[in-house]
Amino acid sequence: MGITFAEVEISGRRYRALVDTGFNGELVVSRRVAEEAGLRPFRTRERVLADGRVVKTGVAVAVVKINGEETEAFVEILDELPLDVLIGVYALERLGYVVDPRTGRLEKIGMYLI
Repeated sequence: MGITFAEVEISGRRYRALVDTGFNGELVVSRRVAEEAGLRPFRTRERVLADGRVVKTGVAVAVVKINGEETEAFVEILDELPLDVLIGVYALERLGYVVDPRTGRLEKIGMYLI
């Protein structure tokens, strides 16, 4: 499938984000992005990184927009993030998107009420 990137807007600021379908969260941002977007953490959360280390992230809430679709999302702040923004599956689901495995692009499937 390859690597998927998407443009994301957080609190009115635009960033290029890596889409990670293996991340069971909404968004993770670097400390720099958090400061630029004015994010204020209201709690912390423990996360296990791919290398097995356990780290604490600050958790804030922000207005997030992907491809013109807007929602409020929990945004985790990770000092060691080697990129600006990581989008997880919960944010994609909240906005009605999936990654098309053939093209590696975001595809709007809409929201289903079951």
